[in-house]
Amino acid sequence: MKVTRFLLLAVALVFIAIQFLPDRLPENLPKDEKDIIHSGLLTEEVLGVLKTSCFDCHSNQTEYPWYSRMAPSSWFLADHIKEGREHLNFSGWENLSRREKIGILDDINEEITSGAMPLKSYILIHTKAKLNPAEVALMTKWTEDATAKMFEGSKED
Repeated sequence: MKVTRFLLLAVALVFIAIQFLPDRLPENLPKDEKDIIHSGLLTEEVLGVLKTSCFDCHSNQTEYPWYSRMAPSSWFLADHIKEGREHLNFSGWENLSRREKIGILDDINEEITSGAMPLKSYILIHTKAKLNPAEVALMTKWTEDATAKMFEGSKED
């Protein structure tokens, strides 16, 4: 009994102590004209899906939940967001070349249709982010249409 109490007290003290470590959450940057919203590629429905299921990890406009300020969950979130932004950041869409955009659209299509995105760990907590079959179909059509639009645009250059 004394050992159990001691262990619980030790765990509680460690939990309290780690709250004083600085969080490493990426900062949100001001919105600008270089994000995908201003690209002319999105419908309202697609934008809604992106905001609900993608932007928290793949844009500079993350909506941090209450538990994002508590260690160790803040560490887990910081790593996921940094990694997500490194792979794809919709906030810098217009900084990408046409070839990069086409590759990203293809990757988005593959990740969504395979069920790899959104991450299972994300949709466990953010249940609204889970894509239903209609949303998967919408996003698949969008990536294909946007890719076709990109190829059409390359003929003009």
